[in-house]
Amino acid sequence: MSPPATIIDLLDAVRIRAASLAEAKQRYSAELAPDFNLVDHLRNNEVALSRYLGLLLDTKGVHGQGELFLRGLLQRLGQPGFQPQDLLRVELEQRTHSGRFLDIYLEFRGGVIGIENKPWAVDQDKQMEDYARFLQLSARGGQWLLVYACNWEPSEASLNPEQREALEQSGNFLRLDFLRIAEWLDDSACHTRAPKVRLFVDALSAYVRQQVNGESDVSEAEQIKAVILQKPEHLEAALKVAQSIEQVKSQVLAEFKNALNQALKAEDLALVWEEQALLSGRASAGFGVKLHPAHQLHLRFEFVAAKLNGLEWGICRDDAKIKLHAAHIELIADAMDSHFGVGQRGANWPWYPGTGPRDSVLHDNERNWATAAEPWLRMQDDSGQGLVKRIVQLALKTQQALAGVHDAMCLRDR
Repeated sequence: MSPPATIIDLLDAVRIRAASLAEAKQRYSAELAPDFNLVDHLRNNEVALSRYLGLLLDTKGVHGQGELFLRGLLQRLGQPGFQPQDLLRVELEQRTHSGRFLDIYLEFRGGVIGIENKPWAVDQDKQMEDYARFLQLSARGGQWLLVYACNWEPSEASLNPEQREALEQSGNFLRLDFLRIAEWLDDSACHTRAPKVRLFVDALSAYVRQQVNGESDVSEAEQIKAVILQKPEHLEAALKVAQSIEQVKSQVLAEFKNALNQALKAEDLALVWEEQALLSGRASAGFGVKLHPAHQLHLRFEFVAAKLNGLEWGICRDDAKIKLHAAHIELIADAMDSHFGVGQRGANWPWYPGTGPRDSVLHDNERNWATAAEPWLRMQDDSGQGLVKRIVQLALKTQQALAGVHDAMCLRDR
């Protein structure tokens, strides 16, 4: 059965409007540079984002705006007990008693605030529990607060639900999503007096909205909205398309799974696929490649946020019950470093590249599957740029990289 004419009419109208917008952007790019964002061309990984936020929160920082940024954040945190004028110091990568590193550490007269910045990376075992203990000891009887800057909840392995509830009740734990962080930056930018600082804060907010929150281009969204509201039949057609989009995604995902499975079998590799978790879009859902039957770790792709958003990849243990020793982690990480560049290490993931320029495998527009068209197009792409062939090539390269540490992948000591 052919689709109703109104749906074809709507899709054509949206395509034409989007193409016109793209043409206008190209025509006036020299004057407006609409797709240029300063932060995209600076260091833009998790560590860099922590550095930018820490810079703004320092009341004596080079931004010259004094207490503006810190005051705005404290208001959003609802912490009247902490005052900007009482800030003593801001530290990045503050080492804890157990050897972990807390992203941003604020010391006040009478208390401390720790901010763990998680735009993309996954939690490590007991990570938030460790930070909570560290902040409590550092406060020395004063106030303390652990802020989890993330768009999803901390894993139960990082902070068990009972302890989290107790910390929230006592006012010692708060999750702050990046939607509110972007709002804080936007509001602060309006009151920033130095033009070059305002430019930076605006760019940082736009980066957070697009690269962390997965928000679409505002101008394009407005154009599509205008087309939909142009005619009653366009609105009706848009609602029908919206009702079908999940079925479309499910079909494309199933076809991608089958194609990837066949391509891996041809290379004597096995597909790891979490069917129900992926279909439901659960946070931490994933898929991957088993490089050797005896390995207890595999090449994994995982969505750290719900609705198939925040895709990352790396080497991960097959099961949360598997215990990794530091010696195994170092051997695996060193082997991956030598083939893919220096990555990050964790208890669950012995090696992962993180996001931004350090990741040469995934493009930024392929990480948020809920909002971006690019990953769905790449699933159906049979060329060397398609996801199937790229994942197979990555698996083969990873297999080669880890060939010399087979015992470590099997969790055997030499």
